[in-house]
Amino acid sequence: MGGWEVRTEGSNGMSRICLALQGGGAHGAFTWGVLDRLLEDPTIEIAAVSGTSAGALNAASLSAGMASGGREGAREALHRLWETVSARSPLGVVESSLPFFPFPRSMVHQAIEQLRSFSQFVSPYSPTRPGGNPLRAVVEEAIDLPLLQSQTLIPTFVSATDVEAGSVRVFSGGELTADALLASACLPDVFRAVEIDGRHYWDGGYLGNPMLTPLFATDHGTADLLIVQVTPFVRPGVPDTAEEIMARVNEITFNTSLMRDLRMLTETKRLVRGEDLENPVLRHIASLRLHMISAGEELTRRGAVGKLDTRWSELTDLRDLGRAATELWLERHGADLGHRTSLPTEVEGLV
Repeated sequence: MGGWEVRTEGSNGMSRICLALQGGGAHGAFTWGVLDRLLEDPTIEIAAVSGTSAGALNAASLSAGMASGGREGAREALHRLWETVSARSPLGVVESSLPFFPFPRSMVHQAIEQLRSFSQFVSPYSPTRPGGNPLRAVVEEAIDLPLLQSQTLIPTFVSATDVEAGSVRVFSGGELTADALLASACLPDVFRAVEIDGRHYWDGGYLGNPMLTPLFATDHGTADLLIVQVTPFVRPGVPDTAEEIMARVNEITFNTSLMRDLRMLTETKRLVRGEDLENPVLRHIASLRLHMISAGEELTRRGAVGKLDTRWSELTDLRDLGRAATELWLERHGADLGHRTSLPTEVEGLV
């Protein structure tokens, strides 16, 4: 097949999968739970991973941890990432200092919303706001960057948006520096653009949330691609407050690229089905089996403001939701790996 070999199982009889991890701020802790449960399953082997924003941090931790200590090393690295996120955030510090006085989620989210409404009119370049990126300390403390850059166990891809060109850049291998991870998670209304090699970058979610292309344009030895989605395609009801309207606009914006890629892949698969293809990329697309684990209503109800809630109690609750969602997905669709696509019915209807 011209150098492309589509395998359904790894060398030890395990199902091989490529992972595509969506961004979503603190809701990325849901993805932590998904990965934590997948790493417990000895029948699943991760062949490659692509991530954006919080998904990029999860991908980097997964890969570096796997390289240093296998599955348990990856689980420990993901735990360390989110523990560091909470420990270095103001909300996490407040919660840890008042362990016997838990704050209701509604009260915390209301306070976050008020603070966000005030700060969204102040540019991150304003002298009244700090110039540093608080995520840098998290990345440098929690992720073994030299190991991430040198390891080849799990090919890892991270995307960011070139501010001036309006195009996507994918970082991999030795390019996976702290700056690359910060660029992928750089929300322009919160952080200053990250400069890399004379170019400036914002959050990768605008053009690839997550980027699927690196997972099917290169042979990773599998046709199974599992997307972990934390931002819903569908949210019932029409928002009527300024905050709710902007939150839904952002959800639609950050899902546009994923919707586009899924439509392209499903349409291409339909058009080339049964054809004798010479192009290896088209041949691989034709064989793709697409899967998705999504957060569901429990996470959707938290709303966009929940993406800023970095309390340890909240992050571990999200982790547990991710584990539960993955447990259910494995029961329902684990047998589909290596055999058929298992996208949710509502997603198939959209694409």
